[in-house]
Amino acid sequence: MSKYRAFPDAYLTKEKEHGKLNPRPGKIYIFDRPGMCGRRMEIRGDVMDATSWELQDTISIRVVRGGWVLYEKPNFKGEKIALDEGDVELTCPFSPQTEEQSEEKPTQKFIIGSIRRAVRDYSVPEIGLFPEENAEGKKVVFRDTAEDARIFGFPIKANSIIVNAGLWLVFAQPFFQGVPRILEVGGYSNPAAWGVEQPYVGSVHPLKVGEPRVENMSEPKMVIYEKPYFSGKSRTISSNMRDFMSRTDRQQNLFMASLGSLKVLGGIWVGYEKEGFRGHQYLLEEGEYHDWRVWGGCDSELRSVRIIRADLTDPVMVMFEQPEEEQGVTEEKTFEVTEAIPDVELFDYKTSTRSIHVLSGAWIAYSHVDFSGNQYILEKGFYNNCADWGSQDTRVCSVQPILPQNHGAKYLVSKIILYSEPDFQGECLVFHHSQGALSEKFLTRSCRVVRGSWVLCENKQFSGNMHVLSEEDYPNLTSMGCPSSCPVLSIKLVPMTLSVPSVSLFGLEGLEGREITTESEVTSLVQDGFNDHILSVRVNSGCWVLCEHSNYRGRQFLLEPIEITNWPKFSSLDRVGSMYPVRQKCHFFRVKNKESGHFLSVQGGVEELKSGRVVAAAEVEPLSDIWFYQEGRIKNKLSPSMCLQVMGSVEPAAKVVLWNESRQPIQNWSAKMQGPIGSLTFPGMVLDVKGGRTYDKEHVVVMPENDERPSQQWEIQLL
Repeated sequence: MSKYRAFPDAYLTKEKEHGKLNPRPGKIYIFDRPGMCGRRMEIRGDVMDATSWELQDTISIRVVRGGWVLYEKPNFKGEKIALDEGDVELTCPFSPQTEEQSEEKPTQKFIIGSIRRAVRDYSVPEIGLFPEENAEGKKVVFRDTAEDARIFGFPIKANSIIVNAGLWLVFAQPFFQGVPRILEVGGYSNPAAWGVEQPYVGSVHPLKVGEPRVENMSEPKMVIYEKPYFSGKSRTISSNMRDFMSRTDRQQNLFMASLGSLKVLGGIWVGYEKEGFRGHQYLLEEGEYHDWRVWGGCDSELRSVRIIRADLTDPVMVMFEQPEEEQGVTEEKTFEVTEAIPDVELFDYKTSTRSIHVLSGAWIAYSHVDFSGNQYILEKGFYNNCADWGSQDTRVCSVQPILPQNHGAKYLVSKIILYSEPDFQGECLVFHHSQGALSEKFLTRSCRVVRGSWVLCENKQFSGNMHVLSEEDYPNLTSMGCPSSCPVLSIKLVPMTLSVPSVSLFGLEGLEGREITTESEVTSLVQDGFNDHILSVRVNSGCWVLCEHSNYRGRQFLLEPIEITNWPKFSSLDRVGSMYPVRQKCHFFRVKNKESGHFLSVQGGVEELKSGRVVAAAEVEPLSDIWFYQEGRIKNKLSPSMCLQVMGSVEPAAKVVLWNESRQPIQNWSAKMQGPIGSLTFPGMVLDVKGGRTYDKEHVVVMPENDERPSQQWEIQLL
């Protein structure tokens, strides 16, 4: 018999001081077909009558922000369905099928009566259960989930209920068994009022707002309005604005005497109470803010805004507690955070923070618990004291990361956006692949490199002067390194490669004479003591950009692995002033064997063992097939301190395992997006699958490279 608790966990919740509420804009997508397919409707607020919508019998819903309720009838009446953040599919929930109908495909269409956004902010949910009708008797209060709300093993009798905050799912059985009753804010004076005959409660669960998530990080855009409810003068912003109410700002093209409302169409922003990015801070997500209360303002002042720019994957932050000095001994405590923390004191950390180090991602710190009170936006870097993060005191009671919104896309796609005007204005063109001939009528004046590295070429078919751009925003031609009248007639995507970059420069033609080999960038060959007179070049691995002058100035040449025996003939130059490898961002990826279709993965529980078996098998343990590339080593997400290695003597059919990266010799690998994965430590050896009929036929081994073995061909799929 399973043990029961005398009192549910929610009894331990202590009510603490809360600051101002921080609202969130709501957003929900409704697709008229399952699988997030078909016609899509975007809902940002309440809909009193949705009966005119034409939907199929099964629909799919993606709740981006907030807790929502679907109603059977218009005006928020009838049966209800609660929708938490995430994806769900529904089939005619308000029309239960008979046994005869269930055998046939239903023909009735899905009808929604109305929709309401019930959870709008981080307010603490609260529900009170009373043993007698009309809120009489000693009440039991819950402010969080209780999977087993029984007291001494018996369900709570609730003849009346008062919901003070939140949207609650109330179950008659413990552990969320059965069909819940959905209770919104209000009073329920008797069992009939909350829709039951037997007034017993076994478990309760409130819907909550999750972490901030960004849908369109790459294309920041905001429209600001002079008056509330999107009226009066307006202007569009796509870059940081130090003060959009000042006539002296050279970026101003429309004076705004006040700001009454705004719409965030892309990206994630920070709004500031005062000019120059100072004063109270407000996180501005994609959504509509019809007045200052919707963005959680302390007042109606909002003078400056800036874009948050960060890699939001795998956020990590370290908080340093304000030390207490006792008898001359200073004790300092640190707290590493990787997820949302509604109350730091629950982790034995005091609310007084001396400094903060954001190692990755972007974070929001709050002056009070449960993400309430003043907000402080934290990006990658070190904050030495509270003034650095914009606070007047050291109090930090709760924190949470900003996360990317999962669109359901399985793999990353390269992307560049060209604009016809500076500062990302005017007409725009979006490309995901190389383009050999762009229209001469389209004049590129700014661009955003969203994913991957790209080359802008002044002539068609990737010829003429080149300008290599990495993932960043380029508001004008100067920022791209282009002359003021530079045409862009073709663009090329730099191929993704996994390799340790290396290039060799030679003093004579034919790859002879004095040799200069490097694996890192060189800002000036002359300043580093080399002669910049170069007559031949060999790119050993990686993609390199060779520049005419020092500090990456002058003409640029993008080179993949190649041997150029006559550099002056190839480039019309007899010198190389500077050079750098095209650095690839660290991506997670899967590796698919082209012959079997199976993915490279690890077996054997690497968390507990010193090594793990590397296989290409049909069955894959969770996360064991996710890899990343770091300084030549191929590592698995399950165990970042281990890497792909050949054990024992390196000979044909030697097995590959996951082993501690400190083992010598360090084994490096290289690969393109499609093709063999070769060993840099043992040249000529590549990854293969053992094959045959033995028990270890799926084990990955190394073999001499052989173009006739399809099992040596792999495909890397970026996640």
